[in-house]
Amino acid sequence: LDAAVDRALGANREIAAAEANLRVARALAGESRRTSGGVAAGLTRLRESSQSQPPIFITPEPFPNQTMANVGVDFAWELDLAGGEASMARAEQADSDAALWERRQTEAAIVAQVVQSWLDLAREQANGDLLRRRIAATDAMLAIGRKRIALGGALASELAQLEQLRAGLAGRLSLVEHAARNATRRIAVLTGQDPVALSLKGGSVTARKIKTPTRLTAHDPRILLRLRPDVQAAEARLLAAFERAGGSRAALYPSLSLGAGTSLVAAPRSLDERGAFRFYIGPSINWGIFNLGQVRARIRAADAASEAAAARWQNSLLVALEEADGAIDLWLSTRAAAAQLRVAQESAVAASAAIRARGRAGTAGAFELAEAEVTLLAAEADLMMAEAAQREAWARANLALGAGWQPEKNPEKTAGR
Repeated sequence: LDAAVDRALGANREIAAAEANLRVARALAGESRRTSGGVAAGLTRLRESSQSQPPIFITPEPFPNQTMANVGVDFAWELDLAGGEASMARAEQADSDAALWERRQTEAAIVAQVVQSWLDLAREQANGDLLRRRIAATDAMLAIGRKRIALGGALASELAQLEQLRAGLAGRLSLVEHAARNATRRIAVLTGQDPVALSLKGGSVTARKIKTPTRLTAHDPRILLRLRPDVQAAEARLLAAFERAGGSRAALYPSLSLGAGTSLVAAPRSLDERGAFRFYIGPSINWGIFNLGQVRARIRAADAASEAAAARWQNSLLVALEEADGAIDLWLSTRAAAAQLRVAQESAVAASAAIRARGRAGTAGAFELAEAEVTLLAAEADLMMAEAAQREAWARANLALGAGWQPEKNPEKTAGR
């Protein structure tokens, strides 16, 4: 199971896509800045229309064609007086945090699916082994019954129920083997392997007895909400929406920026001459006073988006608590059911031992011994299925409690798994 989980974390395509989305969000968060600038160079061949040139006494002829070169550097600094740029930068960072938690949510979901598929495979393989043993025990009873019929000690109709049981067990075995192959295919897809090849190859997870956990660590609800990736992603989206709503109000106020630049503009051979140099520096103010209606509309839209994000965040809290409580309740119920079936299986073991003792004493026949074996195997099958359900409920409870995702390698970014 550990090997399958590790392989899924490294090879699953959904996790790879979520990781790529995280890199996109981080790149966009790094794009937010208030300083811009660049280096420009160009070469232009100019020809002015003679009709557009004003008549000048000194130069009665049209301007000649010119080749002009331009090399320069420009910078601009926007002063964030209203705080809009800072709000948008924080919103981008919150989006990056949300993408991180969504990647973790995908990771936890994939791990949960691997664990579930692995438990399904273990259950179906164990169930198949028990069904084969039950079929063999039923065949033994049928063989004894047919001998009794041949000797005139029983009627053929008395074996009808056994034959029905045997046919039912054989039919279930076929479905169980199909379910085991399907679980193998799911594991293959989740771990980035060829599902057909792995299904044909087969696999086994029942080389040793699978332990059923009897304890579950349930955190304080406040810790639970910090571990659930869906809650953290919703919280980050809420923060981003609030920051954008705040940043949208900055457009109501004028924006001030400082610009500076220098360049050389002249014929290509004259760039080194003194007259080719030009520069500019100074502030500029911009206020979209005639666009305030659009600005207020965007503010209302941003406020509505923040309200929607708040509702989704509140719903994520309720869903997290409901899923955690329901998963713990299910685990407790399956544990109680397994405990009762364990008592039933122990009683079946005692009854089978008593019948075997009678057989050794000569007071129980072969048919009765085979019947006791079938009854014991049925009790073991019920217990095996109950313990499998308990293991699956335990795994789902851990997922509901926020387990399954890996922390970042940088400990400053996360609090842990």
